[in-house]
Amino acid sequence: MSSTQTYEIEIRFTVASPAEAFALLPFLEESLGEPKRWATEMIGRDVYESGRLLRLARVPPTGNIRYHLGYKEADLGTVANIRQEWGEDITDGIDRSAILGALSLAATYGSRAAILDTLRQAGYTAFMNFAGVDRLGYYAPLDLHTKLCQCEAILDHNYLIELEMNATSLAGARAAEVKLKTLAESYGITDRLFRDEPPTMLYKRIFGA
Repeated sequence: MSSTQTYEIEIRFTVASPAEAFALLPFLEESLGEPKRWATEMIGRDVYESGRLLRLARVPPTGNIRYHLGYKEADLGTVANIRQEWGEDITDGIDRSAILGALSLAATYGSRAAILDTLRQAGYTAFMNFAGVDRLGYYAPLDLHTKLCQCEAILDHNYLIELEMNATSLAGARAAEVKLKTLAESYGITDRLFRDEPPTMLYKRIFGA
């Protein structure tokens, strides 16, 4: 049972192949770990349409599954996405959940089933879902979290590259956004960047812009 909160600062772009990404960002390939499958449900359409995000992820989607509840506040960024984010492992229940507390629900549960039942009873039901394969990594010289994502539901046969920094304050997040903007300029990828996050990409495909 765990709960973490931070500011997440991200930029992203798509490529036709991993090789294209590795040519653009020479540090990327060496930073990435092994592929990991995932499946995610977006919960609470009203939450999404208010600009926030609530999700339940299964990693991996079958077998020895860990269940992760995630919640993001509204995007405060301009070039990058800046969101205050909470992540909680609810596989075995949770004690003093910040996410459930933010939704005005009881914060302590002894099992995952109790958490999911409470969310459903409060009207927080799944309205979108997608699955894919990620290679996650970290490049220490730039203090940069990296991701190479495959997800046909939002990308068809393309690949998504995300570059992320974390901060513990909004001021730190603003500074990280400047660093990511400078990084994009230095590697010549500024014109490739777009602000739609994966849930937004999926929402537009299902429900329209």
